[in-house]
Amino acid sequence: PSGCGKTTTLRMVAGLERNDTGSIVIGGRVVSDAPAGLFVPPDLRKLGMVFQSYAIWPHMTVFDNVAYPLSVRHFPKAEIRDKVATALRLVEMEAYAERPAPALSGGQQQRVAIARALVFEPEVLLLDEPLSNLDARLRAQMGDEFRALQRRLKITTLYVTHDQEEAMALSDRVVVMQRGRILQIGAPETVYRRPASREVATFFGTPNLIEASVTACRPADDGEYLLTVEGTNWNGVCRADREFHRGDTVLVMVRPEDVALAGPDAPASSGQLAWPGRVVDGVFRGPRRSLVVETAGMRFNVECPATRSMAVGETITLLVDTDNAWALPL
Repeated sequence: PSGCGKTTTLRMVAGLERNDTGSIVIGGRVVSDAPAGLFVPPDLRKLGMVFQSYAIWPHMTVFDNVAYPLSVRHFPKAEIRDKVATALRLVEMEAYAERPAPALSGGQQQRVAIARALVFEPEVLLLDEPLSNLDARLRAQMGDEFRALQRRLKITTLYVTHDQEEAMALSDRVVVMQRGRILQIGAPETVYRRPASREVATFFGTPNLIEASVTACRPADDGEYLLTVEGTNWNGVCRADREFHRGDTVLVMVRPEDVALAGPDAPASSGQLAWPGRVVDGVFRGPRRSLVVETAGMRFNVECPATRSMAVGETITLLVDTDNAWALPL
């Protein structure tokens, strides 16, 4: 979330801020060690950085903007010309080399900023919400293009964003922070489907959190645990990453898209949890339909295909597979 320390962390890695404690190591090389008084300045860290505002110089052409990191390092002119051409070709901007920077669109400026960060072949690429100034369609397109470029170059990238979908789509590994502390680190799907806490669960989307009491717990074959739980007028089996004891109170997390809809008298099969309910609201969102279903004294958020027509007041049964129900400590 905003204000949790993402940009400050990125700026410390870049050397634009000094860390008060601890050390920063890039590829085995210590670039900052507060207790020892060691601090390597930004220009000696071999990092490329793309800022939220792009920081494109308006008085320069595209070529000169991209060439700047090489010029200040006194590269030979012929080498500068070759490296800039290569960087612009990577971001498909070679045709704009002589264009004045103010004549570029937002998406083009972002490409130039990435080319400038890549031109001197940095060890690590740092990006601070580089897509936040673009409209939704262009943001999705540029995100896909950047991910493809990053995979092609195989360059380690530290990417700051508060956009959950962007984090899921672009990352190999996600770090969720809150108030300057790390809550969870893991693969995007793990963080989304197996959150370590309520805070992580609620940061991504609008999960349903249902209070329940544990009646039994046993180890599963994959290292997780299977909990038998019961709530108000319902019971079933869910999964957890730790052992709980009989009588413990947990929150069972169910993602809206993991809920299946069935008729009012449909029975739950083995390995499913079931809640009878009544549709109290529905919103058509193009590719999907968002429903609010009242059940067992609470309201369930449900995402279903837009082709599934549900009338307000209709009685239905909500079905959730055990693998998609995740227990969190209360």
